[in-house]
Amino acid sequence: MNDNVIKFRRPEQPKKPRPGLKRAFLFAGVMLGFIGVWAYYAFITPA
Repeated sequence: MNDNVIKFRRPEQPKKPRPGLKRAFLFAGVMLGFIGVWAYYAFITPA
């Protein structure tokens, strides 16, 4: 291997942001919160 050889490479393209992914995680977190509250009152608290 010759370590003194300069290799010219194109720079990697930056990844584009995915705004839909952030909204999906937010929606999933809110839904998990509602399910958690429902489960708490349905199974943990005495009726």
